[in-house]
Amino acid sequence: MLLRKSFFVFIVVFAFAGIATDVYANQRVALVIGNSAYQHTAQLGNPKNDATDIAAVLKQLGFQVIDGFDLDKVAFERKVRDFSAALRAAEVGLFFYAGHGLQVAGQNYLVPVDAKAETADALDWEMVRLDLVQRTMERAASTNIIFLDACRNNPLARNLARAMGTRSADIGGGLAPVESGIGTLISFSTQPGNVALDGKGRNSPYAGALVKRMAMSNDDLSGLLIDVRNDVRKETQNAQVPWEHSALTGRFYFNPATRPAPSAGPAPQANETDRQLRARSAALVERGRTYARNRDIDSAIADYSEAIRLIPTNAPAFNSRGFAYEIKRDYDRAIADYSEAIRLDPKYGLAITNRGILYGKKGDHDRAIADLSEAIRLDPKHAYALSNRGNAYRDKGEYDRAIADYNEAIRLDPKDASTFTNRGVAYSGKREYDRAIADSTEAIQLAPQYAPGYCNRGRAKQAKGDRRGGSEDINRANQLSPSSCR
Repeated sequence: MLLRKSFFVFIVVFAFAGIATDVYANQRVALVIGNSAYQHTAQLGNPKNDATDIAAVLKQLGFQVIDGFDLDKVAFERKVRDFSAALRAAEVGLFFYAGHGLQVAGQNYLVPVDAKAETADALDWEMVRLDLVQRTMERAASTNIIFLDACRNNPLARNLARAMGTRSADIGGGLAPVESGIGTLISFSTQPGNVALDGKGRNSPYAGALVKRMAMSNDDLSGLLIDVRNDVRKETQNAQVPWEHSALTGRFYFNPATRPAPSAGPAPQANETDRQLRARSAALVERGRTYARNRDIDSAIADYSEAIRLIPTNAPAFNSRGFAYEIKRDYDRAIADYSEAIRLDPKYGLAITNRGILYGKKGDHDRAIADLSEAIRLDPKHAYALSNRGNAYRDKGEYDRAIADYNEAIRLDPKDASTFTNRGVAYSGKREYDRAIADSTEAIQLAPQYAPGYCNRGRAKQAKGDRRGGSEDINRANQLSPSSCR
């Protein structure tokens, strides 16, 4: 993988930690499940209706919807896998579940329709853990929303309690509280540990309020959920109070058209001097970078665009907007902006490097090498460009050229853990596993919390036949950064 450092690494890290943004239909993906027809306990009246109505509203709002009704364990897990695949190209993931759920020892489980819960191992073989779905979402999308209408009175919990014997005390009422990851909001139909109502009409009180508010509200998600809470309290006479845990990092709107446009300042005045316009344009670029650091990429793009409108020759604004588009995975726009920055300033090494790295990300290694070579020509001590050109050569299978670039990058910057790791990967490509292990070990010594170092050392150990040592390193990598080494 081609990497960025300094300010640009900072933005990438935050971008994937949770951007709340307005996105197009194919970037907003929802999994909607309603389980009513339980086979081994009384059926529930509303979950299938709830899921049907939620799915319809989400489709109207531009979501790609994967829905499922009355799912057994196999079908439930298949839907989660389909959801995982769709999330790879998404910025927003949403999960709605209506049906039975239960908590055991602080873990929440969603109940497929074929569950019996007659043995102590039913949790492993018959249920779906909520944290599996949550982890699947947080690995892929930067903004995630989870709606849970699964706190109904559950007779299967009594079956499980009998099977678990003395451990039955671990089974709690309702669902357990859950902490959301950065960029995630989890909304429960009622307070943790409480039981929600199934409802007497077509929908449960919670799902009915969600359907109504999503279809009509121009508020952001936080404001919408306040209205949902008040609707449910009113309908249930305060017996049920929806509750949420949020680590969202920006405002989310179901209808992106209602999102307030960021203020970019007054329009240019006829009597403004060129110096004043340039000062305003530069200030907008700086404010855009502040928005980017705060993970509000759409506001950053708006500021960069206004800076370009004021001064169409502002190459840094094009470069910064290109990187913002790259974070949003809009690679064609990003390349167009990098190219314009380079046209305006042919010696703009940062834009040349950024475009080269993006070409590599797209798999166009020859163009990546051409751009990075030009950046190195402009600055022969550009360790960052050398390291990334090494990555492009490595991805082409030209390991000796890659190692030569890594060697020079390390000579110029001997404290860069990522370059040692990447050189180790190239050595693994040549089946020189001892050298690969040595490089990854050096990366770990430089950065003890650097997951790729452990991951690549573990793989090199396994390739040498040290399965135990390799597994230990890979497990350590996944502890530092979940699913980083799968």
